[in-house]
Amino acid sequence: MGDHTECIQIQYDPSVVSYGKLLEIMFNDHYSYFRRPGSMQYRSGIWYQDENQKEVAEKVIEQIRQQTGREVYTHLAPLGEFYMAEDYHQKYIEKSEVSNRNSIFGKLFSGGK
Repeated sequence: MGDHTECIQIQYDPSVVSYGKLLEIMFNDHYSYFRRPGSMQYRSGIWYQDENQKEVAEKVIEQIRQQTGREVYTHLAPLGEFYMAEDYHQKYIEKSEVSNRNSIFGKLFSGGK
């Protein structure tokens, strides 16, 4: 079970929301990047598609280090093959009875650059 990392893959329109904004939303909502990873399955990670995305991610991570004085344990690597989760994991937010207006997904779908 520990040979994978649970993650989401986001397809986005850069004319609507920037890659930097997506990273900002992720780091504001996903605080596990301050915890040393206990397992590969639940680690914090960013998988980039090109050198530009890598540079933006490195810059954001360094800004967080400078602002907090803490180590950021976010795995940064090139995007490899992505495997979809089982069907029962799909569209979790839509199926959930929990209000998601303040979740990372609510912020993503409300727009903004």
